[in-house]
Amino acid sequence: MQCCPNDPEIKLMWKQKLQDEKEISAKEIDRICKNLRVLANPTRLRIAYLLSKRDYCVCELVYKLEEKQNLISHHLAVMKQSGIIDSYKQSKWKYYQLNKNMNPILENLKGDQQHSDLDKRA
Repeated sequence: MQCCPNDPEIKLMWKQKLQDEKEISAKEIDRICKNLRVLANPTRLRIAYLLSKRDYCVCELVYKLEEKQNLISHHLAVMKQSGIIDSYKQSKWKYYQLNKNMNPILENLKGDQQHSDLDKRA
């Protein structure tokens, strides 16, 4: 279809087609922006990638990320509050898991690894 048509009949069809296109709601945009702001922190993004592979308890994340326990706990609380992760208790340990809806988002953020490798060679 032609962009910005001058013909009145074509312009009417063009406008109708644009109006029929599905849009994302403002509420959904706000939710996505909030999650992206949370994931903009490098430590939180690393936690999210680790949790995309399996569930972790805090002490495992502290070891893997080589950070202090109170810092990891703070990041987990922020991520849980935003709905990016969930937690559950198993015996006396609390485990964290990535919200299943976040896996495709992380994969898209990660991008095509082969393409990234090509960029490094250039």
